[in-house]
Amino acid sequence: MGSASFKQIAGGLAIAVLLVAVHLMPGRGNQALRHDHAREWSYLKVPHSDPTPLESRLGEIASLVAGRPVQVRCEDFPIGTGQEPGGVVQFKGSTPADYARIRPDYCTALMQFVRAPASARFKSVVAAEVLTHESFHLQGVKTEAVAECYAMQSVSRVAHALGASLRQGRTMAMLTYEYVYPRMPPQYRSPDCRPGGSLDRHPGGDWPA
Repeated sequence: MGSASFKQIAGGLAIAVLLVAVHLMPGRGNQALRHDHAREWSYLKVPHSDPTPLESRLGEIASLVAGRPVQVRCEDFPIGTGQEPGGVVQFKGSTPADYARIRPDYCTALMQFVRAPASARFKSVVAAEVLTHESFHLQGVKTEAVAECYAMQSVSRVAHALGASLRQGRTMAMLTYEYVYPRMPPQYRSPDCRPGGSLDRHPGGDWPA
């Protein structure tokens, strides 16, 4: 799709929607992140590598959403059972780990977005939503549909923290709501995720931004 502007993105959404559907679904050529059930919770709870500058930046933003100090790592895992197509947060009961793992290609999209927010690709929209979704898991929201709905309503905030203008952030939120959310797997969607629904975090305000 190249480095299209947001206006160009809006004009090429038919192609973008097809691409994002592929990226959101696990497959042989685009493997989902994996849980590692062979490790004890004390190991799974924390990362075991020093953060890169990008990971530090993403961790700071995730901490704002989670409401506590958390971290992000850009990792992929070939062992275990696939759980989420874009990122994963381990849980022990209702307790989340202290870090999220984001698929490397989404981290690349986020890095490109940080460097040039005004020249964002559509995948940047999806990557920002993935980061936001995993941040709500880090907050303690375990249900996928709830985390997804909350994330969609907070994409604009995360995009702004990544360097987007307020207008760009609102545009990204609307793209998420109109083109990404309807194509998510059923477990990521809820009939209560709507204006005035029980998952509306700001009833009466702009939706989803």
